[in-house]
Amino acid sequence: MLVLGGATLGLGIGGFATEQAGSNVTDSGAELEIGTVNAPTEVRPDEPLQVQLRITNTGKRTATKQVALRLNRNGDTQAQETVGAKQVELSATESTNVTLIAGADHIRSGEYTFAVAVGESSSPETTGNVRVLTPPTFSLDDTTENATVVRGTNSMISANLTNVGAYRGVRTVEIAVDSDRNGQYPDNETLHESTLSLAGGQSQEVTATVNTTNLEPGQYQYSIATANTTTNGTLRVQQPATIQVVNTSHRVTVTNGEPANVSGVIRNVGDVNGTDTVTLWSNSTNTTYSRTVSLGANETKTVSVGVNTTNLSRGTYNYSLGTTDDRGTVPVRVQDTQFEVSELKGPNVLYLRDTAVFSAEVTNTGDINGTQTIQHRIDSDGDDRPEAYGVERNITLAPNESTRVRFEVEYTLADSTEYPVEPLRLQTYVYGIYSRDSRATTAMSVKPPWVKYDDSGSSAGGSTTVSNGDRASLDEITQDKYGLYYDEVSSETKRQVEEIHERQPFADGLVAAEVRTREEIARQDYGADVKPGENFDFTGLNIAVQQKVEADFDAQFQTQSGDRIESWDELARDTYGTSYDNLTSSRQADIRTTYQDQFE
Repeated sequence: MLVLGGATLGLGIGGFATEQAGSNVTDSGAELEIGTVNAPTEVRPDEPLQVQLRITNTGKRTATKQVALRLNRNGDTQAQETVGAKQVELSATESTNVTLIAGADHIRSGEYTFAVAVGESSSPETTGNVRVLTPPTFSLDDTTENATVVRGTNSMISANLTNVGAYRGVRTVEIAVDSDRNGQYPDNETLHESTLSLAGGQSQEVTATVNTTNLEPGQYQYSIATANTTTNGTLRVQQPATIQVVNTSHRVTVTNGEPANVSGVIRNVGDVNGTDTVTLWSNSTNTTYSRTVSLGANETKTVSVGVNTTNLSRGTYNYSLGTTDDRGTVPVRVQDTQFEVSELKGPNVLYLRDTAVFSAEVTNTGDINGTQTIQHRIDSDGDDRPEAYGVERNITLAPNESTRVRFEVEYTLADSTEYPVEPLRLQTYVYGIYSRDSRATTAMSVKPPWVKYDDSGSSAGGSTTVSNGDRASLDEITQDKYGLYYDEVSSETKRQVEEIHERQPFADGLVAAEVRTREEIARQDYGADVKPGENFDFTGLNIAVQQKVEADFDAQFQTQSGDRIESWDELARDTYGTSYDNLTSSRQADIRTTYQDQFE
């Protein structure tokens, strides 16, 4: 009987064979039988195949025979090969266990049939099959779906590791990118490393994230490797959509009011399509124009933007035409007329019912021929801003051409529907001739007709009641300037009239009506924000303006002594013999104190 793997099989090996010459059987009455056979159904290739036999001498005499293990790989047409044998000597009725071993050098992965035989000449008996297992063997497949990525976005490199062997094994997988493109994969280029334990037939995916922010556009090799398997691939990093300004229009020249067409050529130098905002802006005009543009990879397009020049004065404006990544500059030159007003002429004293003649030189200093309205204006409401009242003329001038514009106006005391200006009071008025771009202004004093003549009925020659060089009374000054007596004006006006009265006599050629107070000079010439009759704080003006007003005020009198305000430099030279800027900080402080004391 034969037992294989726990099952009992009848083999009938041996029999009652007669002893032959050269046989190891010592007695023809001896017989060895195989009782049971124990053998594995599977072994690993690095393990020996061990077959255990139970042999019994069923004869009456001692017997000695060879017990052999023979293997045959399934599908092999050659005869079975003896891979293990032992000599067995048993006394009558004696039994023993015999282990036959086929070493690892005799087997490899696959299916085998094995047999055992007793006696060298006995025919082998098939006793069973054994499978030599396939060892853990790993296959590596690159499963990266998209190896093309736009720079700045992440890419995934992935691989599938499969154990194609019959039992569990362990493998380490490394994923690396040759970021310096030198053909090597040092440790600092390894993105991911993992050790996997896989059963036979099991698969597992391994992934690594590639951050492309610091990779220049181009191709990079990557490696997925285990101990004995490596697969390589190529990662392509694309330049993101990068829209650049490759050219802009040259200087654009237009006439004021016409749209300026600013254009530029833009190109997407990236590897992928993109959308960007093309912006045209100017810091000097505080304007911005925007347009959204989409471009394919390496596509070029011309973008044009119209600039509204209606509110732009004559001159050159630099506009920046740009995208997120680039910009160019386009100068826009706006041409226009520029009518400059100069050499204003008009009366210093106007006697009501006389015809006043006002004239000024007007020159076109602009770039083109043009027509403008030239106006005569007068400050009839006392805010030092002369108003237009319909006295105007249109003139046309070529570049650099000049002409003198003349207006004749008759002013009255009474309201008249035929005349647009308000009736004038007996006071001083600011008037001027204005173009759109420029102006020239001065002041005149309005007087009643009767002061034009003396008591004898002869003409006073256009002078006031005060002769040049004589001292005018307070009443005469207020009558000449405002048509009122001294007691009829405000306290603030009285104070300023008193300053004029104390500083007499007037400079040659000036009459009382023409002499202006510090307040009037500050308002009319330097834009001081104070209305007539309000308290006027002279020291509240900027120091530089104070000195200019004082100089203009002093120039109206024959002497510059008295309450003249000396400047810092004048005080410094009088006191220390040098300029203010050359003094020490402490001496400069003393000079400023002395300067302020002049107003006490």
